[in-house]
Amino acid sequence: MALKGQYTTADYLQWSEAMLLIKKLYRDGQYRDSILVATGCMTGLRISDILRLTFADILNNEILTINEKKTGKRREIPLSKDYKKHVEDCSKAMKVSDQSKPMFLSYQGSTITIQMVNKTLHGLKDRYNLSVDHFTSHSLRKTFARRVYDTATDREYALIKLSSVLGHSNCAITRRYLGIKREEIMDCYAALSW
Repeated sequence: MALKGQYTTADYLQWSEAMLLIKKLYRDGQYRDSILVATGCMTGLRISDILRLTFADILNNEILTINEKKTGKRREIPLSKDYKKHVEDCSKAMKVSDQSKPMFLSYQGSTITIQMVNKTLHGLKDRYNLSVDHFTSHSLRKTFARRVYDTATDREYALIKLSSVLGHSNCAITRRYLGIKREEIMDCYAALSW
């Protein structure tokens, strides 16, 4: 629970910065964290669903099928070849022998907690000088959503699709979620000159 007056909204990473972070984490032997960031950015899943995933869920399927913990809804997510290759490379580097175990284990062998993920991401923000202000587990989901929106040729249609994917009740919520309304307001002021 956040303290009164504390800013709690997560920010998204720029896509290029997120992809670079994944590569740097792999290079630095931080395989679990590399998979975590990649999974959040490539699937758009909530952290509670990401932490339940096993290597087998990713490596043995072309489409990840999951019942979301928060909503109970069934989601099907196509898995890209590049993402699957990255998970495979990391699992080999981690010497994973049992692919049915959760991907995100602590050093003690239990599944890491959301609090642990947030602490890790705060550390990554500082260690890798990330340009994001509020980097939390939810930032990964927002990074996914923002990438879909930014690369769409028809952004209004993208909002409709994202609203469905993210489980929002309407596009206005998705627009606010992505910070679009704020950007549009700021653009109005940017157009003014003296």
